[in-house]
Amino acid sequence: MTASPTTPVLLFSMDSDQFWAAPTTTGGLKAYYQKYGSQTEKYHIDLIHFKDESAIVRWQQSWQDHYLPAIQEATERGEQVIVGFSMYTWNAAEFLDLIHQIKAQCPDVLCIAGGPHVQQAEDYLGEDPIDIIILGEGETSFQEILDAPQRFHWPSINGIAYLENGVIQKTPERQRRKNLDELPSPLDVVALSDAEGKPLYDSISYETSRGCPFKCAFCEWGTGAIGSKMYQFSMDRVRSDWHRIVDAGIKDIWLADSNFGALKEDLEKAQLICELKEKTGLPSSFATSWSKKHSPRVQEIVLLLHKNGLLPHYQLALQTLTPLALELSNRQNMAANKYEPIARQMAAEGVPIAAELIWGLPGDNLADFERNLDQLLRTFPNLNIFAYTLLPGTEFYEKRLEYQIETIPVAGYGKAKGEYVVACHTFDRNEGIEGYFLITAHILFAHGHLIPLTIRFLALQNGITTAPLLRALLRAVCIEYQDELTELDLQDRMTVYEHRARIYTCILNDPKRLYSLIEKEVSDFLQASTNSHFIPDTRRILALDHALSPRCGSATEITYDFDFDALSSKAALDCLSLPCEEDLVPSTSQSLLIKSPGGVGSILKDPDGGAWLRGEVLHRQVDIQTVKILHPNVKPVQPS
Repeated sequence: MTASPTTPVLLFSMDSDQFWAAPTTTGGLKAYYQKYGSQTEKYHIDLIHFKDESAIVRWQQSWQDHYLPAIQEATERGEQVIVGFSMYTWNAAEFLDLIHQIKAQCPDVLCIAGGPHVQQAEDYLGEDPIDIIILGEGETSFQEILDAPQRFHWPSINGIAYLENGVIQKTPERQRRKNLDELPSPLDVVALSDAEGKPLYDSISYETSRGCPFKCAFCEWGTGAIGSKMYQFSMDRVRSDWHRIVDAGIKDIWLADSNFGALKEDLEKAQLICELKEKTGLPSSFATSWSKKHSPRVQEIVLLLHKNGLLPHYQLALQTLTPLALELSNRQNMAANKYEPIARQMAAEGVPIAAELIWGLPGDNLADFERNLDQLLRTFPNLNIFAYTLLPGTEFYEKRLEYQIETIPVAGYGKAKGEYVVACHTFDRNEGIEGYFLITAHILFAHGHLIPLTIRFLALQNGITTAPLLRALLRAVCIEYQDELTELDLQDRMTVYEHRARIYTCILNDPKRLYSLIEKEVSDFLQASTNSHFIPDTRRILALDHALSPRCGSATEITYDFDFDALSSKAALDCLSLPCEEDLVPSTSQSLLIKSPGGVGSILKDPDGGAWLRGEVLHRQVDIQTVKILHPNVKPVQPS
């Protein structure tokens, strides 16, 4: 007896840049349908997962031979072929192009879209050839659509939006699932290793809980599809999946939890991941979004992960310190705002702690943002600063008229990729774009690890504001390197922001030239701001930054000679303290062997990885600890 041909269902997903992970989102949809669907024998669900945009191009070239004939044959048999897209900001533009292509060649396919980026259904239905948008959690809605795909069934399916005679219809809200263990694991259907047992992916994004108790106006997490109430999978489920992940050789586990550490079971999860690391050597790293309440439990988890070499960073999601911006963002009462003792304690412990800051939030302004920047530079060893992209489904998106929010589309992608906020009722367009220029300068020079110690040294001084210096440095770079970057208009500040990665790799091709320019600009800035007495010491710290900066080429070990106590100065600055006078005495001489991994332009292609490929001083760890203990400016911080 010949088996009946199956109906194709194609589920598309794509990773963000530099994150090659298993398709757990679409895998979850497939696993759910295979467990609960009523027509599992009818459908062949194919997970099509793209690593990047070039993978889409390759797929488009091949689909004519493989998928298109199968779709056409099924359509001729009177079957409803379904294509589904998991939409996020990083893939929306590419997927909309793909949807247009598929619907142009196969107009009868049923196109479904879900995910955070399309929760504002009005922006897509009627504008793009999407038939159904899933609102909220998608597993059950997807299953019900496959079991009854005909249009007359749609009104009875909760949690979807569609067009009916040109008018958007939204069915009743789908209630969130409270017992998450009812959801089968995506790992039941997603292969993690090949036939030879080698891992197919570098990483995996994994959720142990759903929900976010906060309702930040710039974020869709707690106000949109995921909801405010937190629910979690059982430890048995987590333990089973994590064993499968490390057994497959997956290097990195990145949690999709919104507030890791907020739930008491999170400590047990951290203990489990450390046990796996000790027994198997995997995972190599473990990343998450941390709880906004930095409780003793959260700090215990952080120190445990750090001790076991599993903590790439510990980020405090401050986002803004400006009172009005905090109020409008619904964050004014967050415990995360009491950050200083936590930051100093973690820095003293050597934990890679960082603060997150956003430029462009309604309620902020450039003057306050600059003060916030200096305050955080004095408090945190690392800052991650982001431009505010207005996201569909958020409170600020709904109030864009009330707050006079002006945006421009993300260059090269259009509105589908997001909208940069460049003005609102508290700052004008020129101020907004100058803020983008400032954060570009910080990303290159501090976050990119070109002169982080110099910036911190100056920020710790009374009466020095670093923002004008950062902007002056970037303007000097734009002038100096315009001939090497002729394809870019470096007079346009948003172009500079958008192409910061290209600028970063270009200027590091010739470190001697770059640091000569930086030294001149820093000296001119200090001279003009009546701080010329800092010039000699600043040049010494700058020489240390030069020795430690990321490099092109292969790995090297080079001995650098300094005319001051560079090791003690670095230890003090690493602990967010100023070097003492004896550290910077020019009569002192010191030689340090510095190992640089190289890789700029090949491994490292943007400033976001600068801290990962910076140079390291080769000496015994006891030397560092001794300096920190004995240094007069390094004050021990008691745990809170």
